Amino acid sequence: MRRHLAALLGLVLLFAPVSAFGRPPEARLAFTVSIPHPDAHILHVRFRAEGLKGVVRDFEMPAWMPGYYRILDYEKNVSNFRAADGDGHALGWEKVTRNTWRVAAAQSPVVVLDYDVLADIPFVAANFADAGRAFLAPPGIFVYPAGEIRHPVTVTVRLPEGWTRVATGLDPVGGRPGTFFAPDFDVLYDCPLLLGNQETARFEVRGVPHTVVIEDVPDTVDRRRMLADLKRIVETATGLMEAIPYTHYTFLLMGKGNGGIEHANSAACSFNGRGLVDEKGYQGWLSYISHEYFHNFNVKRIRPLALGPFDYETENLTDMLWVSEGLTVYYEDIIMVRAGLMTGDEYLERMEKAMTRFENSPGRRYQSAAESSLETWSSQGLGGGKTKISYYDNGAMLGAMLDLEIRHDSGNRRSLDDVMRQLYRKYAQGLKRGFTDAEFREACEAAAGQPMAEMFAYASTTKDVDYAKYFGYAGLRVVDTAKEAPGAYLGLDTQTADGKLIVTGASSGSPAETAGLRPGDELLELDGRRATADVLSALLTAKKPGDTVKARLSRGGAERDAEIALGKNMKHDYSISRDPGPTPLQAAILKGWLKRPE
Repeated sequence: MRRHLAALLGLVLLFAPVSAFGRPPEARLAFTVSIPHPDAHILHVRFRAEGLKGVVRDFEMPAWMPGYYRILDYEKNVSNFRAADGDGHALGWEKVTRNTWRVAAAQSPVVVLDYDVLADIPFVAANFADAGRAFLAPPGIFVYPAGEIRHPVTVTVRLPEGWTRVATGLDPVGGRPGTFFAPDFDVLYDCPLLLGNQETARFEVRGVPHTVVIEDVPDTVDRRRMLADLKRIVETATGLMEAIPYTHYTFLLMGKGNGGIEHANSAACSFNGRGLVDEKGYQGWLSYISHEYFHNFNVKRIRPLALGPFDYETENLTDMLWVSEGLTVYYEDIIMVRAGLMTGDEYLERMEKAMTRFENSPGRRYQSAAESSLETWSSQGLGGGKTKISYYDNGAMLGAMLDLEIRHDSGNRRSLDDVMRQLYRKYAQGLKRGFTDAEFREACEAAAGQPMAEMFAYASTTKDVDYAKYFGYAGLRVVDTAKEAPGAYLGLDTQTADGKLIVTGASSGSPAETAGLRPGDELLELDGRRATADVLSALLTAKKPGDTVKARLSRGGAERDAEIALGKNMKHDYSISRDPGPTPLQAAILKGWLKRPE
């Protein structure tokens, strides 16, 4: 009740007349969303804007949703756009860019927009409605007045007959059922809404309420266990970070669609509820939820400088998604171990599989974690797997190695946990901004107490990783068992820059090193074709050991030819075991790293 009264008081203060405080009043912006015909997958939106100035007003719709790094062109789903003044008189308008509607407002104190939105994609970054439920992705529904994104806004949801629930991270407005408040459009766009008749349950952690909305999970799945395990994840993550950064949190656990996206005080997670019946599937689901939950720290608050404030019109590029996403993958399972929901051995088995998957990936030699982060906007959905890697998998391994090196170099006095807490307190809470690449590295090296050049080279290049060294800090043995696989081996690391294929390294003793290729060489042609990462990958797939590749390259402005005899392509299989005689420091690091609840 106090929260509802506070929300109402906030609205009164925000919308007070000019005479009360001697300044112009805030614009009053209010959306109403209805679903007159759910089976038609159509949402109807009315936007009433009072107090905006100007004879011409531009209204824009975001091109993407934070958390899903791809241009989605939401405006393509908008139809039947109309504009009117407060008395219902039609106002002229034109669509002047792909996502901008320009209205001839004629200084009208009120502009009312009406439009429909097609909602037929069951995905957490899209809108969906049918006869039984609806999921609203705010960037794909709500336009904003150009240049006015900092204004407060309300949303009223009119439910179809028979529907009873609206679940969202938005704050409810007391006394107005179905109406919610956001202090600005950034908050509005960060709070999806799930409508229908879903199950709802709650738990508290240190007095903070957590709402769990459950959809399409079989009755045979133990709800008490689900809630208890979710609570343990929250307790462990917030204990690790020594903070609860929100006043309430909502888990939107949806059985239709796919994908998961994090938000500052909620998470939208789609999955097949039948998979929770199996114990292995249930544990995998918990890891998935742990991932999206930890994002409320890492990404929503601890973030690269590029990820907020957002430019909703275009790509927001960063080469640090290996930190934002990859370290979150790392922590999803570390949290599971420390919460007692996964054993240390189960975690190490997952790391074995991640190493094996990464090292056998065709893109391993062509793209670094930083490059993968930067290029994600242009690579999604293009089928470039043979020359690309996942910053999720690679980032998770780098996270483990960062943590182990910090623990080793500091004599087990500090860890990556300390880095995350420092980033949260200094940048998210203190400076109210994201961090730069240099600031992230500085925080890690400060915790370690010395430079970490090799560690960060693994993130920015495709050099071979010395897993044995880093996992050995915790008394763990890493064994790489290799066997011959189809294709041929070159041993060349490359990156693509400005359309050029550049050599970044050659493995010791490899055919590339034997042929004299060096870092900085530009590959011009391969077997008579213009050199690209895709061409090189295709050649190595098609050829066999003993075959040759004729390469033309440029070095220092001079061109030369090289004929390279290819070697055997080896498939790697990694295993991790515990050293039976660890040193005291190794034993202490392992215990502190994979600690379980007392």
